[in-house]
Amino acid sequence: MAKEALYKGEIDALLSQSQADVEDAPDQPAQREKAVFSYNFRRQKKFNKSQFVVLERIHKRFLRNFEVTLTNLLNAPVMATLAAITELVYTDCADSFSSPTCLYSLNINDGEGKFLLEVGPNLAFFVIDKILGGKGEGDSEMNRELSLIEERIMHRVVTLLNGALTDAWDEIDEFKIEIDGFYAQSDYVQTINPTDSVILISIDVRNAEKVLGYMNLCLPCSILEILLQSYERSTDLQRLSNNEDTETRRDIEYQMRNSVLPVRAILGETSMIVHDVLNLRKGDILYLHSEVNQPIDVL
Repeated sequence: MAKEALYKGEIDALLSQSQADVEDAPDQPAQREKAVFSYNFRRQKKFNKSQFVVLERIHKRFLRNFEVTLTNLLNAPVMATLAAITELVYTDCADSFSSPTCLYSLNINDGEGKFLLEVGPNLAFFVIDKILGGKGEGDSEMNRELSLIEERIMHRVVTLLNGALTDAWDEIDEFKIEIDGFYAQSDYVQTINPTDSVILISIDVRNAEKVLGYMNLCLPCSILEILLQSYERSTDLQRLSNNEDTETRRDIEYQMRNSVLPVRAILGETSMIVHDVLNLRKGDILYLHSEVNQPIDVL
């Protein structure tokens, strides 16, 4: 059976009725828009908050050693402050270096890895001036590279700083740090891949009067991941070992508390004949060969 067709007027009436129903319907709650963040897969963050805390603790210890070392060397008070710890790509890190600068490549355990240490130009000239007997009142900005003599002086200074850095890292791992090379321009450094992630540690150095300059430590993430993972594993094992030691100690303590141990205390000694011993009565006094304040032997 064929269905009847609707006329144009009937279709318009249905459409108007549908529109009225929609207008009379209660308002629906608007959907909340989600925040969208851009994510760069080439610059993924590799370190969590706890690992940054470990790095901060290590390098605050380095700063304490650094202050003592530089104060004794220059015979002037020096204070160092940890300005920032940032994870970024090496190309961005290299762009933050001065030009010209005083940049050192540090070799870890004969080739296991390399760190970069930049001594700020102003700080480098201040240190050189003080070592050579000056008052540390050089130019406000360095616009030239170090001479050969100045480079040798800074080589000696950085060698002392390497000792302070090695002592600070002893908590994580024992390794030896040696100067591998000196660079006046960061463009000449080829020890780190430009796309590799690094940790940049910025340090401000000052004395009581003014800001002397800055230092930057550039640590490749590939090396830090190995060092921090081995440290975390050793920390977990130590924590488990401490728990086992606690349980063992409790077991030993329980066994000892329930053990019977005969104890005999000797108040003193004297010599008597058997006849006198047999005639001892209540109230008799015995003279012992020991002082009143003398310790008592416990057997």
